[in-house]
Amino acid sequence: MRPTDQPAVRETVERMDAAWDSFRSRVHALPRERLEHPVAQGEWTRKQMLGHVWTWHDLTTDRLGLFVETGLPNGADEDTDVVNERAARAAGGRTTGEILGELDDSFRRLRREVLRLTDAQLMEHDGWAAAIIAGNSYGHYEEHMGDLVVSGARR
Repeated sequence: MRPTDQPAVRETVERMDAAWDSFRSRVHALPRERLEHPVAQGEWTRKQMLGHVWTWHDLTTDRLGLFVETGLPNGADEDTDVVNERAARAAGGRTTGEILGELDDSFRRLRREVLRLTDAQLMEHDGWAAAIIAGNSYGHYEEHMGDLVVSGARR
C-alpha cells in the first residue's frame, strides 16, 4: 500500500513535512553558538530543547510501532517531566552537530512510522494516533518556535 492510497495519512505527513521544514529552517538559521543559549523561559538551552523534540519523536515512533502491532493505544512508560529531564540531560552532553543530526534522524524515523499507518488506524480509538502525531510533531514544533527567536536575529 502506498501513502497515496491513504489520503488521511498522506495529509498528516504533508502537514508534518511543512511544519518540520519551517521548524528546521528556523533551527538552521540560528548561529550554532546560539543553540547553547537558554530559551526564553531559561530552563533549557536551545540545544536541550531540540533534544527534547527528538526524544518525543522517538517515543512517538515507538508508541505508533506498538499500536501497529497490537491495534491498541498505549501510554508513555514514564512521566512527562521525567522524560523531559532525561532528554535535557542527554542533550547537554552532546555536540551541536550531534543534536542536529539526531533531530533529523528522529524526524525521518517518525515519518516512516506514520507512513506505515492506514487511514483507519489513524482514526481508530477516537483518533489516538492522529492526536499523538500532532502533539509530538507539527503541534510540538509550533510550541517551540518562540524558543528559536533570538533578539536582533533575522527570521
